[in-house]
Amino acid sequence: MKRIILSLSIALAGVLNMQAEKKDFPVDFSIDGFDYQIVKDHGGNLLSVWVADDEEPYKTGTVTIPTSFLHNGKNCVVTAINYYWPTENGITKLIVPIGIDSILNSAFFYCSALQEVDIQYVKYIGDYAFYGTSIKQLDLSGAYLKQLGQGAFDQNKQMTKLTISAPQLKELPDFAFAMCEKLSDISLGLYITKLGRQAFAINPALTTITLPASIISLGDEVFYNDENLKEIKVLALNPPTCTTKTFDGLDKSKIKVIVPIGRASAYKNATGWKDMNISDGTQAVEQVEASQDPSSKTIENGQILIRKDDKIYTLTGNEVR
Repeated sequence: MKRIILSLSIALAGVLNMQAEKKDFPVDFSIDGFDYQIVKDHGGNLLSVWVADDEEPYKTGTVTIPTSFLHNGKNCVVTAINYYWPTENGITKLIVPIGIDSILNSAFFYCSALQEVDIQYVKYIGDYAFYGTSIKQLDLSGAYLKQLGQGAFDQNKQMTKLTISAPQLKELPDFAFAMCEKLSDISLGLYITKLGRQAFAINPALTTITLPASIISLGDEVFYNDENLKEIKVLALNPPTCTTKTFDGLDKSKIKVIVPIGRASAYKNATGWKDMNISDGTQAVEQVEASQDPSSKTIENGQILIRKDDKIYTLTGNEVR
């Protein structure tokens, strides 16, 4: 346990320092309870406008971030959400409309009242942006999302379900969903290629996870101390690149790793994987016939899938989940 605590402590040092500097936030003006900061370059040219909630009375309940506003007769466009929001008794639901590109580092750090977010149009979510919030179910399936920062949703202790299916989001960074103690239902979609260090560390409710066919790399201690993890299903034909520490913190003898049919040998000879309990199983079935019932077919991210019994297959017969 000491290793994970040390890792997270080092990573959070910069975040806590940032929080300590809240008083330095230059509120240029406030409108309708929102505080705005005008960001300019060294030449004094307007770069963007950031929004926050730095001054009382603080926003509560459901909050929709404004995309633009009038100031001195001019229309100002908001491009980013800054990191000054009340940590307690604040907003419970966040709605970020199209047009706002970024949620900056630590924006909603320890906003413990925040339970629901609609962020489907956001392109960038910064380091520890939602650290310590109380989001119960998270859907990251927006077509715009490109990047998550380190520890973006770390320590969401109420999160039970995570769905990721953003076509442009390829990597989950270090500590992305670490210490989410109720997180048990994870769908990584079809696009994720890399899981960073301790991405799902200390998630005791996690019992099984499926790594998509797109996965090519796993960092150190990805599932560190996930004490109830019993099964890892891997859909990738080629063993994703691992380090010798990828599966540290797990009782490898108790975890079943199921890989595509005929690929067990390749996994058993690959760094990291060869120490695991490998077996064939995520087989590409020879034939999957869908009934005439239209509900047996579904489309996800432009791909036609077939539902048969309690499983989902591609048209070529590969089991998706």
